[in-house]
Amino acid sequence: MDLNELLDKVVSKETFLEFVKALKEDKIDEEEKHKISPPSPYCSGANGWENNSIPHFLDSVEAFGEDSHHITEEPSWRNFALLLYAGKFYE
Repeated sequence: MDLNELLDKVVSKETFLEFVKALKEDKIDEEEKHKISPPSPYCSGANGWENNSIPHFLDSVEAFGEDSHHITEEPSWRNFALLLYAGKFYE
């Protein structure tokens, strides 16, 4: 199941943690692909990761949280998952 499908299914602590595990595995998979075929420094990684350091990742989480109308004031497991997912690609 891809990350978008898992994100849509986040409704509880359990499904949130399943999403976090899949997100982690997606990043590990990308790093393994880069060992075989290093990417250009001017494009995203093999799995679409734009942010490869914790500070850049967290900057993107923060920016998406501030910019997005999808993140509501009401906390939810899906909002938490969406913030982490945005850390992968949001700039």
